[in-house]
Amino acid sequence: MVHKGIHLASVASLAALSAGGALAQERTAAPPQLASAEGVATASDADTADYGAAIVITANKREQSIQDVPTAVTALGADTFTLGGVGRSANEVLNYVPNASAGAQQHGRPRWWIRGVGAGQQQQDLANPVGFYLDEIYISNASATGLPLFDVERVEVLRGPQGTLWGKNTTGGAISVISKRPSLDPVDGENYVKLDYGRFDDKIIEGGVGAAIVPGALAARISGHIENKDGRYENLFTGEKDNAIEDSVVRAQLLGRSGDVTALVSAHYRKYKTFGGYWATGSYAANGVLRNGYVPSTDRDVVDTNADDNSDAEQYGGLFRLDWDFGGLTLTALTGFERYASTSTNDSDYTPLEISRGYVDSVSRQWSQELRLASAPTGRFSWILGLHYFNEKIDSFAASATLPDGSVPSRPGDTAPNAYSRTIYDHKAESGAVFANARYALSDAFDLNVGARFTRETKTLAFARSASPNGAAARWSDTARWWESYTGTFGGAGTFSGDLKRTWDAFTYDITPSWRVAPNHLLYAKYSHGVKSGGFNTAAQLPAALQVVAPEKLDAFELGYKSEWFDGALTFNASAFHYEYDDVQINVVGPNPGAVGGATTSYLQNAQSAHVDGAEFEIAAHPIEGLSLNAAIGLLDTEYDSLQVVNGGADLSGAEFVRSPHLTLNVGALYAIPLANSGEIQLAADARYQSLQYYYITPQDNVNRFLLNQPGYTLTNARITYSAPGERFSLTAYVNNLFDVDYRNHALPQANAAAAITGDTIQWGEPRTYGVALVARF
Repeated sequence: MVHKGIHLASVASLAALSAGGALAQERTAAPPQLASAEGVATASDADTADYGAAIVITANKREQSIQDVPTAVTALGADTFTLGGVGRSANEVLNYVPNASAGAQQHGRPRWWIRGVGAGQQQQDLANPVGFYLDEIYISNASATGLPLFDVERVEVLRGPQGTLWGKNTTGGAISVISKRPSLDPVDGENYVKLDYGRFDDKIIEGGVGAAIVPGALAARISGHIENKDGRYENLFTGEKDNAIEDSVVRAQLLGRSGDVTALVSAHYRKYKTFGGYWATGSYAANGVLRNGYVPSTDRDVVDTNADDNSDAEQYGGLFRLDWDFGGLTLTALTGFERYASTSTNDSDYTPLEISRGYVDSVSRQWSQELRLASAPTGRFSWILGLHYFNEKIDSFAASATLPDGSVPSRPGDTAPNAYSRTIYDHKAESGAVFANARYALSDAFDLNVGARFTRETKTLAFARSASPNGAAARWSDTARWWESYTGTFGGAGTFSGDLKRTWDAFTYDITPSWRVAPNHLLYAKYSHGVKSGGFNTAAQLPAALQVVAPEKLDAFELGYKSEWFDGALTFNASAFHYEYDDVQINVVGPNPGAVGGATTSYLQNAQSAHVDGAEFEIAAHPIEGLSLNAAIGLLDTEYDSLQVVNGGADLSGAEFVRSPHLTLNVGALYAIPLANSGEIQLAADARYQSLQYYYITPQDNVNRFLLNQPGYTLTNARITYSAPGERFSLTAYVNNLFDVDYRNHALPQANAAAAITGDTIQWGEPRTYGVALVARF
């Protein structure tokens, strides 16, 4: 029996399964058997598996065999998510991609990074350079991209600038999630129900059910995912368990076909809530004191905070897609809408002291329209022409406060004066683009692909920040709802406003000659120029920080080799790349004497220039019946060539990019044992090693500020699955982070000698988790 498992393809993309150890919370997926350049199936029945079968993807907005696409692509198939258990949050997909990561806690905003390219600033109005697409609809607000993935056909991850067909904000790459569509002619086994129970009382129910209302003409499908998980951390101050989540998503689709016209309507709704925080603090002082006599615990399973730390998010959206085939051409019209609203409270000093607490209420709304006209893919010359329009509006209210001693529960001893500030902004973005892509076969062996896109975008910001001038001026009528009951006065340097507007033009393009040296052996060279749009620093706390950041520009040079051997039983892929990066948008956090008298602040700015060099080598093999192996090595070297922090800050030239380890190594294996007419058992394990990585540009200090870095570590996952004959049901027992490795998933700078703060803030990764999952198909 052959499953639609992880399909790994790219210039170097066979690491898919073995990368499964990237985060302890992710589920182990089976290493694939090879079907084309990269993998075929999670089940291994050598008598029926077709190792030479082509894996079809749509990375170039038309169906192609993955080995014929001259770019770096990783494709994860449906069973990666159902049987493999990946997808509690979309951030898990990059754990299967070489030189990539998307560290996130709970199911919140992923930090998308590919080959060193990502966004250090997490404000929702600043687009990530790794574009996220749900059924080809671009989602700008990265907070809306952490949704669970379920009932999907596949996920494709494109590496490097994709500014021709996938838009301007893709200097790092693009993640394309393709949902399973309704079937006009359904077959047995397309519907499923999954039950999963794991550590921390983690309960998941999901499934997808479809039906043909009018066979061959009209079909519907509804699918859903519900997760409810208890908290992992003990809060020493409150005595409660923190870090619990509730995440529910439902999706409904209607597909119709009449003659040469196909129409799809899809809508989804999500409710996502969190209860309790997950940030802890650590001290560098010999006596363990962080500040004000407070000594934080060194136990990774505890937090110690006094302020509420909860969130409540609601997300809904949908699309209408029309495809019309006529005269050898295909016209595609795609309209999309997405809304994400969130309210949250947090303890922003991460201690039981009453120093700082926060509140955020925000909503983003976007809609987009794309028109594409494509020629038939056959013949020596094929092309795509398109228009794209995007409109987004964000309204945000954020507040922070230090409340009077005794007015709320807290640990005695803080010396912070009463304070209050609020930031209100309205952000609008509107862009239009025209794009074209063409392929010309110079001969049976040589192809030339070229593409271009012109984009004009206008962004506006109405920004107002108000702050109490001193502790004596800060007063409230109701500290239980402190964010809306402030009765004090405003003034001082922290009270300012600004109206900003910018229009940017961007021309992005790529050229890719490729040479099929022999059947199943492809060489290509690719040059691409990508641009990520500019923006504003809406996290500014002082006038000097209310800055405009210019668009960042990336020139990427890549050489790639894709190959299959022994009728697809062995696949070897390799790539080497060099990036020249200008006006890199970065976030510098820390004391800045020239601007704020020593206080810690956050600066969103441009780094003048930087470069990236890297390579990826991947191999997947099916050496004997039932055994699948894969391994991958990712090499990366990053450096800021010219970086001067604004407003009198430090010269950080020579610093490395964040979340860019020099070495990643993935290995994975699956062995399937047939049980005659009783089904089969699969034994699977994978491990991922990644070397030292920095979480901030400064300080990159492995001795005095080691909490802001993560030394090299390895995570190992394992699972055993029994599948009944005909795959009617599968039962899996799994263990993630098998050896219970400690690692920091993220960190925040806090240390400040002027304020007598001797430590930083830590977010611990998931410990060992385990559970069982049942999948039934019908």
